[in-house]
Amino acid sequence: MIEAKIIYSQRGNFVLMRSAKGWIISVLIPGFYPNSHFDVSKDFLLTDDEVTHKEDVEYLKKLAENIRKDWSTFLNREVSDVKIVR
Repeated sequence: MIEAKIIYSQRGNFVLMRSAKGWIISVLIPGFYPNSHFDVSKDFLLTDDEVTHKEDVEYLKKLAENIRKDWSTFLNREVSDVKIVR
């Protein structure tokens, strides 16, 4: 289990979190399952380059959009079992 603290949240889009393992972006993916109305959040570790843009909200919005378009290209960075702590 990865414990992470929320640093920034943009409701309905993404959440930026910090953990001992690194920076994590949790992206809401609408209609993740075919023929379903359920939305799913997927968590991904940020690369060192992406971390340098962690305060640039527009960059993070674009990153979240790119993840939604083709989340499978980010599978090697996906993490699971993230627990939000205060």
